Amino acid sequence: MTQKSAANLELAIGLPLGVVADKLVRIETELRALNMKALNFANDRDNERVPGLIEARIETIYKALDSIESLASDIAADIQPRSSAAPGSASKEQAERPLRAYQDD
Repeated sequence: MTQKSAANLELAIGLPLGVVADKLVRIETELRALNMKALNFANDRDNERVPGLIEARIETIYKALDSIESLASDIAADIQPRSSAAPGSASKEQAERPLRAYQDD
């Protein structure tokens, strides 16, 4: 890879990925704070059902996280040196990688 193409890659993909990573870290921080509030609420209100609107928003977050996981795997596969894997498809190792902490164990 030439120095110019490496610089172009950094500007086109590296820097925007850094911005996205920073945003996701901030979102994680916000979710941690909301988790603490939810825990306090659960302790105060034993056995009350979570309102449907909150459940729907949590489901939307799960779907977005699944999509982010898939897109991140695709990006990682696409920037790797060419192999037998087709562009846009995750490698077998990436496809088998377990989902992170947002998924129930």
